[in-house]
Amino acid sequence: MASLSALVIARNESANIAECIKSMQDIADEIIVLDGGSTDDTVKIAEGLGARVVHHPEWEGYGKQRQKLQNYATCDWCLWLDADERLTDELRHEIREFIEKARQNEVLNISRANHVFGVRIHHCGYFPDRVYRVHYRTYTKYNDSLVHEKLDLPSDAVTVNSKNSMIHYTYATYQNLLFKQTKYADEWAKNRYQKKHKGCCFITPFVKAAFAFFRMYFLQLGFLDGRMGFLISACASSYTFNKYLCLYQIALEHSRKK
Repeated sequence: MASLSALVIARNESANIAECIKSMQDIADEIIVLDGGSTDDTVKIAEGLGARVVHHPEWEGYGKQRQKLQNYATCDWCLWLDADERLTDELRHEIREFIEKARQNEVLNISRANHVFGVRIHHCGYFPDRVYRVHYRTYTKYNDSLVHEKLDLPSDAVTVNSKNSMIHYTYATYQNLLFKQTKYADEWAKNRYQKKHKGCCFITPFVKAAFAFFRMYFLQLGFLDGRMGFLISACASSYTFNKYLCLYQIALEHSRKK
C-alpha cells in the first residue's frame, strides 16, 4: 500500500491549523508541520493533534520553506496543504485512490473552492483555481520563488485533474486580506527584481491595476458574483498596483546606489 506524507507550512495559524490537520488525518501516514516562528498556539495545537512539528523560523521565501519541509517527509507520496485549506470526504477518497494507482510521474492537480469573507466565490478566476498538490516524493519539488511558488514539473510529468475540490478560506476578514496582499506584493517585487534585474516605469502600476480589474470583473465574469465580485476585483486591482509600485521602488533604490 502506498504511503502518504501530509505537509503544511505555517506561521501564527492557530485559527486554522486544527481543521486543516483534522481533514488529512484519515488518509495521511504522517503529518508534518513546518513552523516559521509562530508566537501563538500553532505548535501546541498541531502537536496535540499528532502532527510532527519542525522549526525553521528563518524566512527565505515560500519556495525554500517547502523545500525544507519536503526533506523531512519519509512516505512514498507528498500531499501539500496550506493551513487555510481543507480536504473534503470526497477528495480524501480520491487522493487515496490516486496514490494507489498512479505512476511516479503523475501529479494530482486539485481544484479549490475559494471562500472570501465566508462567501463561496464562483467566478473572478477563483474556480477551479487548480494547484499541483500530490506528487511522488522523489519525483519533484517546489521552486525557489519567494511567493506564488510552484512545483517544478519535469518534461515527462503527467497531470491529472481532480474531480473533487478542496475548500480554501482565502481571506477571513478584510484586515486579513490587507495583511496578506501587502506581504505578497513586497515579496513578489523582490522575487521579480532578483530574476529580471529590472523594474518598471512609473505608469506601469496604474496600467496593470486597471487591467487587473477589467480582467477579473469582466473577462473572468466577476460581475456574476454580485457585490463580492466587484469587491474582489477592486482588491485585485489594489494588489496589482501595490506589487508593481514595490517593484518600481526597489529598482529606484538600486539605481540610486550605483
